[in-house]
Amino acid sequence: MQIRVLSTRQASSAIRELFSRVVRDRAPVQSVERRKLPYWQERGWQRNGRILTGSYQTRYGSFQGSIEERSAGHIDFFLYSPSREIRKHSHWVCFQHRGNDWYFVHMGRTPKDISSGILTIERLITEGYEG
Repeated sequence: MQIRVLSTRQASSAIRELFSRVVRDRAPVQSVERRKLPYWQERGWQRNGRILTGSYQTRYGSFQGSIEERSAGHIDFFLYSPSREIRKHSHWVCFQHRGNDWYFVHMGRTPKDISSGILTIERLITEGYEG
C-alpha cells in the first residue's frame, strides 16, 4: 500500500492541546531531578578504602553485606548468613560459601557500579521471599 500526502497544515492549538493530553494520559509534565547521592550512600553503606559494609535492605528485612572493589570495574559482593528463603531460591547456586557464614554472590552480568550491584542483590533477596 502506498500513501501519498497531498498537502499538510498545522493543527490548531486546541487540537494540539487535546492530543497532547490524550497521548500523555492527562498527566502534566514533571521534571525528575537526578539523585545527588549514589544509592549505596542513601542506604547507609560505609566505605573504608576499597571495602564497603552495610545492609541489603528489602521489605522482608535487612541483610548484612560487604562489598570489595578489587580493581577498576571489578567489584565483589558478599552476603552474611543468608536466610532459609534465600537458600531455597533458584539463584542459590550463585552464592558461594567463603567461610564464617559469608557468601560471595556471583552475578552473570557484572554490575556497572556498586549501587546497581546492591539493587540486584536486593531484588534476588526479595524474589527469594516472594517464592
